[in-house]
Amino acid sequence: MNNITLLPAVMLLAGCVSNSAIERSREFGDLGQYQRAFDMLEVERQRAFRARERIDPALEQAWAEARQASLLDRGRRYIFLELEPEALVALAGVLAHDPDHAEAKALRQRALEKMADAAVVRGDELLTKRNLEAALEAYLDAEGRVPGFDLAIEGQEKVRAEFAKLTERAQRQFLEAVRKLPEFRYIEVRWHSSNALVDEPLRADALAIRKQAQREIARVTMKRGRENERNNQFGAALIEFREAKRLDETLPDVDAAIAAMERELAASKLAEEAQMHMRRLEFDEASARLDEAFEMSIMLRGGLSELMIENRRMRGERDYRIARDFEIQGLKQEALDAFLALSADWPDGLEDEKERIEGLQSDIASAKKEWELAVAAEQAGKLAEAIEHYEASHGFYARLGDAEERIARLRAQMESGTGGGGQQAGGS
Repeated sequence: MNNITLLPAVMLLAGCVSNSAIERSREFGDLGQYQRAFDMLEVERQRAFRARERIDPALEQAWAEARQASLLDRGRRYIFLELEPEALVALAGVLAHDPDHAEAKALRQRALEKMADAAVVRGDELLTKRNLEAALEAYLDAEGRVPGFDLAIEGQEKVRAEFAKLTERAQRQFLEAVRKLPEFRYIEVRWHSSNALVDEPLRADALAIRKQAQREIARVTMKRGRENERNNQFGAALIEFREAKRLDETLPDVDAAIAAMERELAASKLAEEAQMHMRRLEFDEASARLDEAFEMSIMLRGGLSELMIENRRMRGERDYRIARDFEIQGLKQEALDAFLALSADWPDGLEDEKERIEGLQSDIASAKKEWELAVAAEQAGKLAEAIEHYEASHGFYARLGDAEERIARLRAQMESGTGGGGQQAGGS
């Protein structure tokens, strides 16, 4: 039972479990059952994480690949079922990890095209019913899905033609814009003022009201970005801030807002990397990334502080397990040294290391004392007394010395009657 180390055996067992899960997952993937393939690895990954085992890199890689395949398959099925919004959500998950994924990009484009087609059909129906504003919204929605979409542009031109028939060209469009302005309907203000400028490009009053509408739209966009920022939705906030700047580059603090969101997103990525290292028990790497993220972020500092505490605790728990393994194997001096190092890092205590330190120090001191008494008795020729002290020393700390061999030798001397003097009994 000497020198038995439990931790590698546990890690070997965990590796076997991971390999089995990977093999079964690949079997499901070969059958086209991508969701089951991913679920198989997700269950094993969550089990390992709850057990605070080191995540096998092969498992992590297989999990990422299965996740991509599952999301891609889900995107395909949703498009087939004409559930394009759900398909876009699934495909966004693929593209978030692989922005250049060719099939995901093609499927996303297909979903957008189908949504644009549906919007054009809706716009045509509304146009037939003379609901021009709603038709325009449908055509604009279609072009927003697929920029430059011919049918959407044609639909907008039809609406523009119908508006032209119902109004007195630019003046009527301008008046429409002026009427919408007090109602804060800035998108419509921009639309009508733009129509007026199409007919009279040099019309300053239409240009001025269009710029005013553009500024207001930018301000509302900026407000949405701030709301996303407060909700820690940094990616969405960054999109809104960039759009606000595109609409109005003179917006105050827009550049600072964009830079702040870019820093928060970078800090979020560092935090994710730190968690990955924590799962792999790579605590130094995790600590370095958390420190960098903390310096970079403002909004995430509370969560980063919690991760720092968790990283430190996980490191301490690992060190505690190492010290306990030494103790279980009877390596009391090694266990004592490990517990003392742990106690220095955790002066207020982590587990029961202080009590274990006291017990180990007491056992080691008692073993050494009994050993000294045994040696003295042996040298004095008191073999029975020496045996008792060696046995006591061995009971306190079996690995202190060669107590068993000495006990056997002294008993043999006693049985043969050769024991007597200190020289015959042997030294320390």
